[in-house]
Amino acid sequence: MNATETRPRIGPVQIGVILLALLSGVIHIYVFLIEGFLSGLPPEQQMGPTYQFLFVGNFLGFLSLTAALYLPISLLARFRPVVRILLIAMAMASIASYFHVGFYDTLGNNTQIIEALLIMLVTVDAGMSSPREELAGR
Repeated sequence: MNATETRPRIGPVQIGVILLALLSGVIHIYVFLIEGFLSGLPPEQQMGPTYQFLFVGNFLGFLSLTAALYLPISLLARFRPVVRILLIAMAMASIASYFHVGFYDTLGNNTQIIEALLIMLVTVDAGMSSPREELAGR
């Protein structure tokens, strides 16, 4: 198997998925830093540890799932369908969490739009992929 067989096709949809996932991850780490350590607020007024864990987890999750989806590694290729499901589930959980917490602001609202677009593009990417080739590790 040569190196080109393990490379996923990278086109406009895949670039969109990568950019939206990275943007959502960066926004989550930004909010973690601004509302946490860099806020200048006393510890009791900063973001709680549970939320800190979730924001860092979202950052790491969006980055690692996106990398697992598009890195040209044959071992990861057969897991791409599952990775897409996990990426969609993570974006959906992030959206649901935002509305559950009920703290609305412009950055948060825009992040929800980004994550909704991410869900749509990952779904389009799944429709464009060949399950037979992915499960074979290509």
